[in-house]
Amino acid sequence: MLFEKHIDELAYAHGGTVGAGQLKQQAEDFIVNERLTFTPSGEGEHEFVYVQKKGLNTDEVLKKLAVHAGVTRRSVSYAGMKDKHAVTKQWFSVHLPGRAAPDWQLLEDDSIKIKRSTRHLKKLKRGVIQFNEFEIVISQLTVDHALLQQRIEQIKMFGVPNYFMQQRFGYLCQNLDRAYGLFSRGEKIKNKQLKGLLLSSARSFLFNQVLSERVKAENWDKALPGDAFMLSGTRQYFTDEANSTTTHTRLMEHDIHPSGPLFGVNDKVVSASVEQLEDTVFTANSVFCKGLLKEKVDSARRALRVVPTDFKAELISTDKLRLSFKLPSGSYATAVIRELINTTSHVN
Repeated sequence: MLFEKHIDELAYAHGGTVGAGQLKQQAEDFIVNERLTFTPSGEGEHEFVYVQKKGLNTDEVLKKLAVHAGVTRRSVSYAGMKDKHAVTKQWFSVHLPGRAAPDWQLLEDDSIKIKRSTRHLKKLKRGVIQFNEFEIVISQLTVDHALLQQRIEQIKMFGVPNYFMQQRFGYLCQNLDRAYGLFSRGEKIKNKQLKGLLLSSARSFLFNQVLSERVKAENWDKALPGDAFMLSGTRQYFTDEANSTTTHTRLMEHDIHPSGPLFGVNDKVVSASVEQLEDTVFTANSVFCKGLLKEKVDSARRALRVVPTDFKAELISTDKLRLSFKLPSGSYATAVIRELINTTSHVN
């Protein structure tokens, strides 16, 4: 396969890992709690359900909620995808106009627990997540403790590259190989769900390639001529051709971040050296770019840097490390761990 080592080949920002360990020795070692940008109002025709799941992906829970409520899949919404191999809490909304909610407790088993239900006027939309809270245990740890503490402080101060990680690309990055094959043959993707998966994988790969080049050049967290900057925690961006003192100050305060491309049509936001770098990556990966343009995917931007907040690390035994932190929607906890510990994954 062409792309199975994609994640391994991405550049490290802080010099590589300082130890090794096992991630997800059991599902309870990877806990995620989703926090929305708003509080449900308590009234309306949309039932909001806060679900704790284990061993299921978000789409599988969506199907269970739809069947239990006797509605179509389109009547159920969520704000963000959550890992299957973890214990996660996330919100779903179920459109029930003029109907009482079913007894959600009847859904409960070892894989699903209903933590809360309420009502709201509007359905849940993608991306309306203020942050995700993570609590992660790394087992079978071998590490230089002094280097570990030094690296933790570096991450608190400078953040980490905001890479898309393995979950976006599938096992051994198979989604990238599949997208490359279909694009190179000029084949149409008829299945709407599959199309969305492959297009997002291709865009994420291009973003990672640009970010990795900037990490190698040690300017992934700095302002370059022609950059576009993301407002922290949002999808809004702006340009500042002069790279003013204010921009540099806001970068140091983590209020804004340099951005990278989510490739698509009308992708002419950056200029100068940044445009040249991104075009070089696009030219080297023309199969993906041509396929995305053929599908008329809209361009967007994504922050190159993510800074975990409330970051804590605790050795809970001689060979176990507990990490806790918060990340904005769309950023990966494994991108933080990658800068600390070289991990293998296993779930019983």
